[in-house]
Amino acid sequence: MRWLSVFRCAAPLLVVLALAALVVIPASAQGTTAGTAIGNTATLDYKDGGGTSQPTVTSNSASVTVSQVAAVQAAPTSASGNGQASETIYYAVTVTNNGNGADTFALAASSTSSPAWTVAIYRDNGAGGGTANDGVHQSGENTVASSTGSLAPDASFKCFVAVTVPSGAAAGASDTTNLTATSQFDATKKATDTFSTAVSAAVMTLAKSVDKAQAAPGDTIRYTITYNNTGSAAASTVWVRDTIPSAVNYVANSVKVNGTAKTDAADSDNVTVASGVITINVGTIAAGASGSITFDATVK
Repeated sequence: MRWLSVFRCAAPLLVVLALAALVVIPASAQGTTAGTAIGNTATLDYKDGGGTSQPTVTSNSASVTVSQVAAVQAAPTSASGNGQASETIYYAVTVTNNGNGADTFALAASSTSSPAWTVAIYRDNGAGGGTANDGVHQSGENTVASSTGSLAPDASFKCFVAVTVPSGAAAGASDTTNLTATSQFDATKKATDTFSTAVSAAVMTLAKSVDKAQAAPGDTIRYTITYNNTGSAAASTVWVRDTIPSAVNYVANSVKVNGTAKTDAADSDNVTVASGVITINVGTIAAGASGSITFDATVK
């Protein structure tokens, strides 16, 4: 069983060797780091005519130096957003040096609209109480960036492209803004991101239904009014009015807004029923939000 004991002792070493073989040595995106000198020598072993081994002969070193290759990535390559007039939309951008040597990348952003929308590039530096490089714009992050500064291979620079919607922009208008990051080592190497910004607007829809297709005199019926903001901006000062049909009698205090019962009196619950008209002050409806109003009546 001596061989088994030897195997047990050797097994951990074999595991270590196997794991060591799995280690991956990091490399830059473009391969070996620029400036690295790759040297190589050859050796020769021989025996003389009498069969005696002679000292190993070593060649001179053949050396090559790795040259720099520039490459850059800016992500995301595209994004879209919505904003109201005079609002500024911020797009987070990460510029990465994919080359094999230190490089600096010039940053530029421009609007394709005519007249052009106002655009700027700000550092994601955490000013204003935020965290640096978190991709979330803070009010204090307003340091203009025209360059990434020197970036080592695989290093990144984070910033924001700020697009301001003109004060007089009409709902539905849009702009395309391009960000370009250009290598200062090789100006032919650049990355371009595209950001599309549309002027948001509220779009309200209204529908009404009744729970019975037929009803006899004395039957109680329930009306449901559904409102929906299908636009990309909040709708404000929303009022819904419904005139009660003359062929029915409204059931007092039966109005419910989103399932919450309301009174008919002109009080703080934003619902009033007077002179045969139901008036509801819905207020502000966020983009994509919806709600419902119900009330009961009896057929005369």
